[in-house]
Amino acid sequence: MKPLNQPERRTRLWQFSLLYLLALLVPLGASYYLFSNSSIADENARLKRELDQTHQEQALLTTRLDTLTQHLQRIDGIDLRMMAESNPNVRSVLLLKNQDYNNAIAARLSELRNDTARMQVPAHRLVARNVLRDFDIYRSTRNSIDVLRQEVTKSGEGARGSERLVSELATAKQEASSAKQQVVTLQAALAAASARGGGGGGGGAPVVAPPSNNAKLQIELLRDQVAFAEADCQRQRALDHKPRSKERRQLLESSRTAFIQILQDPATDDLKQSIEQTLAPINVELGREPRFFGLLR
Repeated sequence: MKPLNQPERRTRLWQFSLLYLLALLVPLGASYYLFSNSSIADENARLKRELDQTHQEQALLTTRLDTLTQHLQRIDGIDLRMMAESNPNVRSVLLLKNQDYNNAIAARLSELRNDTARMQVPAHRLVARNVLRDFDIYRSTRNSIDVLRQEVTKSGEGARGSERLVSELATAKQEASSAKQQVVTLQAALAAASARGGGGGGGGAPVVAPPSNNAKLQIELLRDQVAFAEADCQRQRALDHKPRSKERRQLLESSRTAFIQILQDPATDDLKQSIEQTLAPINVELGREPRFFGLLR
């Protein structure tokens, strides 16, 4: 038996088929558009490359910063040891180690600067530049600290040298005073001997021989030694002043004049050589040519 509404059924079937095909074409068309368009795949590849680049730059920055941090920790440890160390030799070794670590920091910063030029992520470039700027400030401050530390060391050495010079000057003054006393004693003895030898032809007074050449030579030597000690005291006082200062130059000039006066008639050749050796650095500092050496020989 055939249904009575066959035309209507056929019409409804065609309508359903057309509607089904239209409904199926929408996801099929979208799928074709999505999978046939290469821009999405390219975008995914680009994002993957950027992620890999980000990870690489982050790992590089972490390595550089860890290395710099380790060097800073070593420098801080050496600074703490130097504050408690009094041995100058050990302090010199620690200073050399600190200098090596500072040089290592400078090398790492140079590498980081080169890496910054190749970085693709703006945030990483900004971080690297901030680190470089901060470390440049640190290195400048560190150089100032090292210079001040050297100045403090030099000041301490200068103070110790001044104390040594003061001690030597006091010793030289004592020696000069002793030599003066000996000269006075010898002069008094010679005067007494001359008075006894030259006093009238009376009675049986014994005739005293005049002073020997050896005594005269000893007196001249003592006089030259006293003059040498006084001139050397002026030289020692000049060394207490700053180089190229007016007071230092005046004292050196006065000391040089006193030494030259002794060289006019030195008592012994040994004294003459000692004076010439002492005058050599004085002439160099004053810019004088030692012309008098050749004239007096």
